[in-house]
Amino acid sequence: MKISDCRGRFWLGVGVACLAAWGTSAGAADAVRDVTGATSAQLAAPAVPAQSASAPAAASGAFQELRDRIQNKEVTELRTTYNGRYGASLLFYPQTMGYYVALFHEGQFWRVVKVNNEKKAEALYGDFVRQTQVLADVEIRRIKLEAQKTMMERQLAQSEARLNAVQSDLAIQREQEQALAQNQQAVREQASALETERTAARIRLTDLQGQIRSLEAEQNSADSDLVRSIKGTGNRKTTRRH
Repeated sequence: MKISDCRGRFWLGVGVACLAAWGTSAGAADAVRDVTGATSAQLAAPAVPAQSASAPAAASGAFQELRDRIQNKEVTELRTTYNGRYGASLLFYPQTMGYYVALFHEGQFWRVVKVNNEKKAEALYGDFVRQTQVLADVEIRRIKLEAQKTMMERQLAQSEARLNAVQSDLAIQREQEQALAQNQQAVREQASALETERTAARIRLTDLQGQIRSLEAEQNSADSDLVRSIKGTGNRKTTRRH
């Protein structure tokens, strides 16, 4: 990130952190409120990470000096690196050709070291930058894990919705299959009943046809007898006449 992009955020964090950590006059506190809009409670000193406990005793003096230098605009920001919510800054004090190397979290300093040698200042700044990388790795991992968790929850919700849809479709399909099976069973039963009726009707028809043939045979036999009787009567009458 460019220094110019971070400068406003950097100096705002510096002002709030220094005024909160070391206390200011009522006028200075009012000035900070005017710039940041922060309340008195928000200007309270933040919890200092465990690493600050191991900082050298001279760091307290460096904090106070840097506070004064920043308020008087006597230092120039040379480098600033951000990793997540952690950052490191290298500031230059022209009057003594000295340097201040600071480590901060969310814009608030929690370690400041004063160095008079440029190479040492650059080396310490590089060490602080590496520390921000290590510290930020845990937070970056948390951010990624939260994103993965959110994505998995979204995919789980989508899968559950899909499962419900498939189950609903399957239930409808089973109902339709059951209705179709019942309909087919009813059709089979109707067909069986019709087949039984058809067989009974055929038997009845065959029986009726037999009865009809029998009656026709009897009728034909009776007609034949009648014809023969009529013929016999006629022959007898003819013989008597002769």
